[in-house]
Amino acid sequence: MTRAQRLPRFDGVRLVVEPGLPASAADQAEDTIEKVLTDRTLDYRGVTLAPETTLQMPPRDDLATGAVTDAVEDTDAVIFVTESPRVLGKRVVAVEIDHERSAAVISSPALGLFPGRAMPRIVTAIVDRMMGGQADRLRRAHTWERSGDGATEFLFDRGILSHLRVVAGMVRGNRPWRLIPTLTGLTAAAAAAASFGVFFSTIWSMANALSPWRLGLIAVLSVVLTSTWLIVNNRLWEHGNDKSAWRIHMYNTVTACTVVSSAVVLYAGLFVATLVAAIAVIDSEYMAGTLGHPVGITNYMALAWLATSMGMFAGGIGSSADSFDDVLRATYGYRERMRRRTADEDRRRLNEG
Repeated sequence: MTRAQRLPRFDGVRLVVEPGLPASAADQAEDTIEKVLTDRTLDYRGVTLAPETTLQMPPRDDLATGAVTDAVEDTDAVIFVTESPRVLGKRVVAVEIDHERSAAVISSPALGLFPGRAMPRIVTAIVDRMMGGQADRLRRAHTWERSGDGATEFLFDRGILSHLRVVAGMVRGNRPWRLIPTLTGLTAAAAAAASFGVFFSTIWSMANALSPWRLGLIAVLSVVLTSTWLIVNNRLWEHGNDKSAWRIHMYNTVTACTVVSSAVVLYAGLFVATLVAAIAVIDSEYMAGTLGHPVGITNYMALAWLATSMGMFAGGIGSSADSFDDVLRATYGYRERMRRRTADEDRRRLNEG
């Protein structure tokens, strides 16, 4: 019996996506995916928004997830899109296909910063493999491998860049910009401290005396200190024995990158606000008289630079997020724990019923 004959027949494809980045990526790529399926005489069954699941990081051959099982019909193939990173050994798994059940899992972090752009090509490759054909080459580092029994097929993303893509995709999935609205206390304290620098001539003289590399070093230290405090104060660092060392390391790396990204955005916004305030409040002739030489925009920028760094130092220490839960939701470890808790509760209710 040939491989094509062993493959199950299906005439439609359904996408089952988790909330968040997988859902937005599928929505962005939906029109292109529908056209791809139509060209292959397959019906597009639409997108089903699934509750966050408990897919394990090591891929499992049977793809045993409630969301996939519930969505499968006899004539449908199902492609599930998850925000969870998936590895086999130390190799990144971008796609897992169960040929016997016409089901597949796409790990959106493996698609990098812009999963919506990569989604049509990945879906096309999955459908072609399910239909027994050869998929187009996706990326040089991508390789297809089958399991020992031949029923399951994996798309691996090899090399150092594959792990960097996963980290970038996970940071994007965390949506760092969601943290900023929860940091109103830190923002207010930082803005107050930065305004101190605008109104005191001693800070003008100090900013004028510091070289750009010193100002840059102070800025970096302020962002690092703020980020470290937010991680420690909100207990965002992953510990515990229920996860592999690789997963803990990956989650902590992504958490650090997420928090630092938020701090950098906050720093940039505060810098712009401080610069505008300095230009509006401080007359250039008055500043020139204080500093003893003509001034220009670079002097105002140096002042805003130093004042912003001072503000981040002052605002970061002792500040915490307005909503502890909102900060935790921006970390993979917390979301995974919530998934497991929800799954345990569902199983308990099912057993009791």
